[in-house]
Amino acid sequence: MLTDLVEIHRLTTMNRGDNLAFQRHLAAHHYPDGPFRILARTVEQQIDCTECANCCRQTRVSLSETEIAVIARYLGIEPREVVRQYTIPDAENSSARILLHSKDGCVFLDGNLCMVYEARPRACREFPHLSVSTRSLGSRVPSVFRRAGFCPIVYNVLESYKRLIGY
Repeated sequence: MLTDLVEIHRLTTMNRGDNLAFQRHLAAHHYPDGPFRILARTVEQQIDCTECANCCRQTRVSLSETEIAVIARYLGIEPREVVRQYTIPDAENSSARILLHSKDGCVFLDGNLCMVYEARPRACREFPHLSVSTRSLGSRVPSVFRRAGFCPIVYNVLESYKRLIGY
């Protein structure tokens, strides 16, 4: 398993054309999701996310009102304080909020650990969204490939899946 973030980014950038062709191949052939999800679970078990936490540095997380309330309860503060201290407005949806980011990543990231892990939002709990999503792989292929350049799990799953289907 490749886990070096610099190498993963380099290889993903270098192989952008091949990965685009693979995306098109997947869209054209409609493979069943089952083998992909099994492979994803296997890779997820082999990689320790706390060694990386790059998703917390690279992704933006939208919060529901319920998730804001759960974080507030966990922190022992009012939901409005979570909104004020830890979120910004979502530029794409004026009624939604996004977790605040600094140059080092998510506001709740401490080193490679989440300070609100037990209360983390669904998007964080389910990342990288490979084995637990209710949506089909076909509908998510572009977003999966975007994550390959910064997530060792996604990168390794895609590379293994290429071999599995004989691409």
